[in-house]
Amino acid sequence: MPTYTFTSETPPILPFPGFKWKWASLQCTEGLNDPVVLLGVLFRMRELERRNTNVKFSSDEFAEQMRALDHDIQGRGINVNLRDRVGERNLIRNSGQYWRALGLLPARADHDGVIRLTNFGRRVADRLISQAEFAATTIASFRLPNPAIQNDDECAQWQHAGLEIRPLHLLVSIVRDLWTVNPSAGYLTKEELTKIVIPLSSQRGFTSASDYAECIQAFRAAALDISSWPNCCPAANDHRIAREFLLFLAHYGYFIQTEQDGAETFTYNALIDDEIKTLLSMPPIQIGDDSTSAATNQLASDMERKRVDAHRTRPNQARFRRAVLGSDPHCIVTHVRLPEVLEAAHIVPYKYKGEDTVANGLCLRMDIHQLFDCGELRLKPSGEIVLSERARMSYGYTIPPEIRLPDVVNRDFVRWRWENYNGY
Repeated sequence: MPTYTFTSETPPILPFPGFKWKWASLQCTEGLNDPVVLLGVLFRMRELERRNTNVKFSSDEFAEQMRALDHDIQGRGINVNLRDRVGERNLIRNSGQYWRALGLLPARADHDGVIRLTNFGRRVADRLISQAEFAATTIASFRLPNPAIQNDDECAQWQHAGLEIRPLHLLVSIVRDLWTVNPSAGYLTKEELTKIVIPLSSQRGFTSASDYAECIQAFRAAALDISSWPNCCPAANDHRIAREFLLFLAHYGYFIQTEQDGAETFTYNALIDDEIKTLLSMPPIQIGDDSTSAATNQLASDMERKRVDAHRTRPNQARFRRAVLGSDPHCIVTHVRLPEVLEAAHIVPYKYKGEDTVANGLCLRMDIHQLFDCGELRLKPSGEIVLSERARMSYGYTIPPEIRLPDVVNRDFVRWRWENYNGY
């Protein structure tokens, strides 16, 4: 028997007026959630912070960086305008919550407008924390209420009601529970999030993912009438803001964004189920905690490896490999010539409209390809190689400090990756 007791006659009762989930901004811009933008802006903020400790978000220097990033995302499937969000009405003034909510910038507004990252933000920007590890840490740590973006009165309402939730963690748990019961049911829609999950999350003690899953299953079977349930998304942008939680999980590979029966769905990524199961069982951590555990680090590595392996099975990959290896197949880093261990790596990833051409490809040994795709090995347009701390410890002096890029390789593609991309 289901454990829930909520029906049209006994709907959830909101603990206070205006209860809702806030992702980051009341004026959301979904494109800011894409890693190339979210982290690309962070990389550029860090570069300016290194150059001068007093650079402001309203400065010409920041405007120049935003225009450069805007140029780089054109034609890459990212719908966001950065070039006009500069000066006094700059991006961070109006949408800084995207970075503050995740602990990358200091909490709330910094009234002097000077670019300052948190220690956590610097570690992510300096690639000491991989993209996959950043996502895992965020899922484990992101909480509502969130003092970084919500005012004292809002936080006090949540606390008075005895409510604290980890929304990203909860969503992954719910969809995994649905998938465990029936793989074809392992998805969530925006409607189910806004009309079922968010109202139920307002009920103190309603914490079991299986309870949420039972309500969703009953709703899908037309066995649960929610017509009288409270509306937790009354404002114009509330549905878009709620969708940001699902988008984050899709951008970082936990969900797969698809369409089902004409509706947008966010489907569980069963490929990394073992890693997700482990992540969900870990104890909560504080947002922006500098001490990332060895377990989180290993989880991120395993996820990256599986995602890279899945990417290599694309239909055009074999043709791309033949083109890149060409007449003189050898790893451009190690000079190994055994065809059995050589692969073609995209410079601009396929996800961001990277082309299947020799200009966008590098011939790499399997393990070097893995390092490159995961962001553990990075390449400057000059040919200089930069290894992560982990890669340096394992590979030592076996990786040269610099290589000569093949003449056919488009240097601007290499620059694009160096400035904007940090792996899976």
